[in-house]
Amino acid sequence: MVKYAAIARGDAEIFMKFARAGYKEKIWDHAAGVVIIEEAGGVVTDAGGRRLDFSKGMFLQGLDRGIIACAGASLHEKIMRAVDASWNSSSL
Repeated sequence: MVKYAAIARGDAEIFMKFARAGYKEKIWDHAAGVVIIEEAGGVVTDAGGRRLDFSKGMFLQGLDRGIIACAGASLHEKIMRAVDASWNSSSL
């Protein structure tokens, strides 16, 4: 995804993807982008704060919320707090 490259080169600071229930993310849509962002000093996790696990086959397993990619660790922490607060207060 070009969104990962935009974060790595400094054109964006955050990318969040929250898929509909039952959707399965394919590893090839994210693996290279995660490496690029992490090498540039950024952070990519699922929306629960866990590292993405590319070892379980062709789909990312356990994505109960989505994916969050940030340009840095402090921004990632702030976004995670906001997502948690919003998620826990939602009636959806």
